[in-house]
Amino acid sequence: MPIRRLTPGRGALRYGVVGPGGHARENLLPALAVLDGARLTAVAARRPEAAEEAARRWGAELWTEDWTELLDGPAGPVVDALVVAGSPELHADVLERALAAGVSVFAEKPPAPDTATLEKLVAAERAAPPGTVAFVGFNFPHGQSYRKLRDTLRPHGELRALDVRLVSAKPTAPVWGCATVEDSLLQGLGTHAVDLALRELGVPDRITARRADIDARRTAIRVFLEYADGRLATLLVGNYSNRLEYRCELVTEEGVVGLLDDFNTLTVARPADSPGAGALDGKETLRYDWPARRGGYGRTGYATELEAFHRAVVRGGPGDSPLSSCLEVYRVLDEVRRQTGARA
Repeated sequence: MPIRRLTPGRGALRYGVVGPGGHARENLLPALAVLDGARLTAVAARRPEAAEEAARRWGAELWTEDWTELLDGPAGPVVDALVVAGSPELHADVLERALAAGVSVFAEKPPAPDTATLEKLVAAERAAPPGTVAFVGFNFPHGQSYRKLRDTLRPHGELRALDVRLVSAKPTAPVWGCATVEDSLLQGLGTHAVDLALRELGVPDRITARRADIDARRTAIRVFLEYADGRLATLLVGNYSNRLEYRCELVTEEGVVGLLDDFNTLTVARPADSPGAGALDGKETLRYDWPARRGGYGRTGYATELEAFHRAVVRGGPGDSPLSSCLEVYRVLDEVRRQTGARA
């Protein structure tokens, strides 16, 4: 029997990756490689050797050190969609130019260096040709483990309390053009935590933020988002851990509690006297662990967020993580900066 070859097919969307750095190599490129209906066509990086290496490693046909060439070729764009993972300034530049060209963009968070730039990008998003999708890569709400948490709690009423803890070992020096470590921390982890809270609870009525300086390089920032109906979100971000730690606790109006620890372990408990209590009475808990053999890209959300973007592009939009949804996230963080002195 002869050897046969599988090809992507004519219907596969042509993807380009701008910024094949550590995050893209560890998370986005592997997730893109197994995305059904997608074909990595081009890679762009500032260093030619990095672009060529990534193109060879992931099977792209084209590579360049100038990402604008992916959009401005003599025959028009050479890709149908771009994935960009770099600095907020790069994200903003790619979004502005690609949206005007009618090329959809998946941009890692944060999509812009500041609120004023994001407002301009939202206007560009609205003015883009029909079917052009701008999608901001917040992986946490797309993670399979987080979605299981929400599906488990949904029958037990609305959320009344949300607690998110996101601490890491970095940054310990300003990055992405930020003036301070604190602002770098808010750009990196704060956007995740606030986005998660606003997706679940909406825009708060009151914001309170406090900062604790651990030492000359390490900081903890606590944010309280309060709502007129008594709901509350408490968020902690910091750079004082030796690794990334993610903990999310949700409480429903029936008193059912769901706790997700580092994407891997989901624990659910409920009071004995809560409505419909049965299998989980008293001090009993239900625990779910994700087996390692399943892999991490779906559990952490990197594969599922790209799938969501891809579906939106195929159907002609809109996506479930548009630029416009980030505006309130940025406005909350602006107030946090004002209260904590974390200069942008």
